[in-house]
Amino acid sequence: MKINKRAIVPVMLTLAAMLAGFYSIVLSSSEQFVMAAKFIMLSMILDGLDGVMARLLKGTSSFGAELDTFVDMTSFGLAPALLAYHSVLYQFGLWGHVLASFMVLSGASRLSRFRIVDPDRGQKGFLGLPITCAGGWVTLMVFLAHSGVPEEWGWDWFTLQAGPFAIFVWMSTAALLVLQVSHVRYAKMTKHPLVFLPGVALVMLLFTEIHVAAIAALLLCAFGFYFGLLSPFSRRRAAPATGDKPDVKPAMLS
Repeated sequence: MKINKRAIVPVMLTLAAMLAGFYSIVLSSSEQFVMAAKFIMLSMILDGLDGVMARLLKGTSSFGAELDTFVDMTSFGLAPALLAYHSVLYQFGLWGHVLASFMVLSGASRLSRFRIVDPDRGQKGFLGLPITCAGGWVTLMVFLAHSGVPEEWGWDWFTLQAGPFAIFVWMSTAALLVLQVSHVRYAKMTKHPLVFLPGVALVMLLFTEIHVAAIAALLLCAFGFYFGLLSPFSRRRAAPATGDKPDVKPAMLS
């Protein structure tokens, strides 16, 4: 296989995103849930940066395109499912197993369909919710629940184990997972610096003082809720193109 030197940097970012997802799984298994959540969100930023760099360097490659699918499944399918299961869902018995399994199966189905029916790789919009949204929603909710900040703020209702808020979170999660495999049309999430850079900044704030991190997580959750559950119904969206197996794509698109 001929090596495209311009693709080295994007591919390295993609591999870094893969490792971030892997270490999130490792941290979840050792019950370090806050750090595991941070690594998933770090993977999300790296997964976005690889495509940006691929376009800037004109370093798109078929290898990077295929590798990106495995990153998405690891970091935004498996890692959030294991984080949710180890931190909360195991307490729900059978229903916890069902929801965690649904997270994995919905993500795998969404990514498989994406590779087949969207030759533009999301550049003209998405058929079904991108996997990063549901994965990020679950991740940030677990992060907040285990950060200790809601208790300090007197938010006794903020719990993922039982009560109205827990029902809201897990029902919203189920709805996002259904939307992943639906035919609902979503707009392409722009990588314009005025939009992308604030998102990067909010994720980086997750690694700072915990109260600041909690505020950043709440803002990210609000955006995820809007994009995943409200945005496709707020205005008419253009349908993404469909066709045979897609051509080469930038390393980050998913």
